[in-house]
Amino acid sequence: MRVYIGPGPNHDRLDQPGMVGLSQWIGGDALGLEEQMGTLVGLNYTADTWKTNVWMDMDRPEIIVYEDTTARSDHASFQDNLGTVTVGFGGLVDGYWCYHQTCDTLDEMEDWMDTTGKDYGEENTGVSNLVNSLDMITWWALMTFFHCDEKPVLNAIE
Repeated sequence: MRVYIGPGPNHDRLDQPGMVGLSQWIGGDALGLEEQMGTLVGLNYTADTWKTNVWMDMDRPEIIVYEDTTARSDHASFQDNLGTVTVGFGGLVDGYWCYHQTCDTLDEMEDWMDTTGKDYGEENTGVSNLVNSLDMITWWALMTFFHCDEKPVLNAIE
């Protein structure tokens, strides 16, 4: 799973440390995913900088938090027109040839996410993996919303 934050015009440093930190806290502390999480920042990034870990040094954890240098169409209007920071979630769409195609059905997603009988450690059906993923994203987004409603995280880029 990916938690992507923008705007982040640079690959080699964090431009939105407030939202990155909030996402790390929500995933690690609030949702208990600290063992599965890492932060991705540029190729020359060191683990001491920003007190985060390099994705590659952590044996590519299942959940990465990173700043995206491009904005998806539904994020660009908020980043560009309102000058605000955005957060999004991804995972299934990476390499999923049916994304936004006529074959993009619930049955196809369940088949795509099936790990039963595969060498992924825990074996789960596509239904359980899809439900668990949507559950985790829903809680992550809800906690982000509640936090930002109480104490907004402002765009750090001037």
